[in-house]
Amino acid sequence: MKKMMILVALVGLLLLPGVGSFATASTQPQLLTGILNKMEKANQDLKSLKAEMVLQKTNSQLGITDTEYGQVMFKPTQGKTKQKLRIDYTKPSKDIIAVDGDDFTFYQPRINRAIKGLASKVGKGKQDGFAQFITIALSGSLRSSNGKYSVSFVKDESVNGVLASVLRLTPKGADSFSTMDIWVNQQNWLPVQLKGVERNGDYTVVTFKNIQLNSNLADSAFAVNLPSGTKIDKL
Repeated sequence: MKKMMILVALVGLLLLPGVGSFATASTQPQLLTGILNKMEKANQDLKSLKAEMVLQKTNSQLGITDTEYGQVMFKPTQGKTKQKLRIDYTKPSKDIIAVDGDDFTFYQPRINRAIKGLASKVGKGKQDGFAQFITIALSGSLRSSNGKYSVSFVKDESVNGVLASVLRLTPKGADSFSTMDIWVNQQNWLPVQLKGVERNGDYTVVTFKNIQLNSNLADSAFAVNLPSGTKIDKL
């Protein structure tokens, strides 16, 4: 349950000066507009995304970081087909998170238990909230999220050898996170890293590696087939 409560607020998310440089107050609006335009164009051209995922959750008071590994798949809205997200954890757990439009599923094979509901209704928790943030970043819909978040350009920074623009989302109202950052690859204008800082100072960083774009991902690949006897809790 704790994992679910960290990922559907950091899964709806998504220049120019040198690495590590900061935009001035006068240049930031132009930079931000340019980045958002490029992200929207990248999303229009995106058919699917598949990547390895590393999730690091840090307890700021204890200085302890827990690391989880997995795979993420994403398909944006296409015609009448709603956008889809699936996260398969591989280590240390085998948990699965899937979001199909507004339908949310969190499955824990170890205890044969699933939680199902509407992502829009369960998004106040940490895990499900993070999944919604990932979706926002991958869908390139930051401009449409302006009513809920203030979006700003922070700096340019290298992530695993990739030059990225860092955008910061600051919630305008109550939220699981005080700030949420997105590192946007300046080559394809898709996110390569996300960070959500909780109000107590704890933070979660998600890094995408070995990204595959526009491979043939069937809609059935996003379905979670629950085995017989699975205990299902409705939210």
